[in-house]
Amino acid sequence: MINIAYSTISYGSSGSDVKKLQETLNNHGYSLAVDGQFGSKTQAAVRDYQKKNGLVVDGIVGTKTWGSLTSKGSASSSSLSSSGVSSKKVSLPKSTPRPEYEKSDAVQSAENELKSWENNKPGEYESKYSEQIESILNDILNREEFNYNLNADPLYQQYREQYIQNGKKAMMDTVGQAAALTGGYANSYAVSAGNQAYDEYLNELNSIALDLRDRAYTLYSDEGDRMLEDITLLRSLDGDDYDKYLGELERYYSDGEFLLDKLVSMSDAEFDAFLAQVDAWENDRDYEFDKYQDALDRQEFEKEMAFKEAEAKRDQANEDRNYALALRKSSSSGSSSSSKSSSDKNNSDSTKAAPVTYKEFCLRTGVTTIMTEKEYNSSSSMQKTFPTYQKYLAKMYKKYGEAS
Repeated sequence: MINIAYSTISYGSSGSDVKKLQETLNNHGYSLAVDGQFGSKTQAAVRDYQKKNGLVVDGIVGTKTWGSLTSKGSASSSSLSSSGVSSKKVSLPKSTPRPEYEKSDAVQSAENELKSWENNKPGEYESKYSEQIESILNDILNREEFNYNLNADPLYQQYREQYIQNGKKAMMDTVGQAAALTGGYANSYAVSAGNQAYDEYLNELNSIALDLRDRAYTLYSDEGDRMLEDITLLRSLDGDDYDKYLGELERYYSDGEFLLDKLVSMSDAEFDAFLAQVDAWENDRDYEFDKYQDALDRQEFEKEMAFKEAEAKRDQANEDRNYALALRKSSSSGSSSSSKSSSDKNNSDSTKAAPVTYKEFCLRTGVTTIMTEKEYNSSSSMQKTFPTYQKYLAKMYKKYGEAS
């Protein structure tokens, strides 16, 4: 009876219907884990059941397969113990779990090294001299043009004061000396000589003023040169530091490439080894399943051959019984001398041509112990000895027929 409450299920299905299927299959002699997961073992059991019960072997549990599984008489449909063949169940192969990839400690260590390298990346370059360089550069660019102011030069003022006083004194001394020559009275010559002495001091002051201006310009130029020397030195020191930073950065990326190549190489080798394990596992599983399928096919073949052998024996028994009845009828009815003569003639003729069927052989010779054609066909050794059943009959007829 078909239970319409069950849905069509197949490989990959799960749930209560799968559990019911596994329980029902176990009732039919299978040994499945009732876990509600339609996996490869459940599929193999379904296909085996379908094959044994004349169903479409597709591994899908639909209406017909459910109906066969849940019917009352189906539990014994696969047993052929009455035919003399062992009904021992072929067990599904036990498979080890599929290998799963797990990173080794060495690969994890290489990953940690790479992460640590990433966390230690040098920061952006920071100059220790940038503020000083910027300050001096600003002073150079914003420096005022050279401008010398005599009146603002305290040294010039000091010289001016001194030379004016000395000039005045020289003028007075010159005027006094000139007046003494003229009886002590001032005259134009004395005044002129005094002014001339005064002017000489002023001319010397002007010469000193030019020297002071040149000195001030030299100090201005020297200060500019010093600032240029300072900024050149600072830039040289900053360049050396930057070169060191670039070298450190280059070493950092070189170390990173090494660590990355190391990780990739180790990971690839490890994963290739894992894939090889998976291939080996799949090959082993396929091999075991092929063995299981071969065992099922062999068991089915043995059952089929046992059934054919039993059928042949029944047919042979019927033929023997019918032949025995025919012999009794023939012997009870008796034979006249003419029929005996006719029989002798037939026997004489029979030596010329061998019988072509088992019945004909038995009727001619009265021997029923030779192989039937079905027995001959099921015996490979006999077929090697006699290529055809007719040649076998001819050999047996020569042995039993001529002797009789």
